[in-house]
Amino acid sequence: MLVKLRDAEAVARAAASAVTETAFKAIHEHGGCALVLAGGNTPRRAYQILAGELRDEVDWRRVSFYFGDERCVPPDDPRSNYRMAKETLFDPLKLGQGNVFRIAGELSPEAGAADYDAQLRHLKGERSPMFDLVLLGMGAEGHTASLFPGSPALQERARQAAAVKVPAEPPDRVTLTPPALSESHQILFVVTGAEKADALARVFSDGSDLPAAQVAALAPSRFLADEAAASEVPA
Repeated sequence: MLVKLRDAEAVARAAASAVTETAFKAIHEHGGCALVLAGGNTPRRAYQILAGELRDEVDWRRVSFYFGDERCVPPDDPRSNYRMAKETLFDPLKLGQGNVFRIAGELSPEAGAADYDAQLRHLKGERSPMFDLVLLGMGAEGHTASLFPGSPALQERARQAAAVKVPAEPPDRVTLTPPALSESHQILFVVTGAEKADALARVFSDGSDLPAAQVAALAPSRFLADEAAASEVPA
């Protein structure tokens, strides 16, 4: 499902609203909520809105935060997905470590992946599906999380997290795999910018093999896209 919105600000606001609605409902029905956060720059504004004007909409102490992927850098590195979320979301909400389950990017890729795989297997034993919402971005070549076109991790059927090398900096990363991403009530993609228009159009074409299309097929999915990113998707 594609939701076309005016601009990046509208996409951020729609994403933030979806997160609060999901969290409120999950807490009301089950006493807690498990969310997967996207990295990169696209979701930054949504996190700022969640920690700002929407901060009182949810009891954030009952929300557990996981990550779709991480660069293999220390947690205080400017490239760290955890650091971005910490600065824009966790610190402003005054959330403790009990709410945040980060990927240990300071370890080797294989060790970081094994550690996160173990954490997710524990979570899987406690709740099904594991996540109430998975928030993801999409790159201009159709990657999502750190699943790039041609990545062997796209064929993973057992591990919940895998070490990958990607054609971007830094190349060493840890990503959730299809088995983990399928364990969600809903996947929400946030996509902005004209450079992603071709890939988004391909996602909505028949038989697309882009990683974002493959992941979108794993669970009920919505794409929130601004006018520039959605410009080539047929009406």
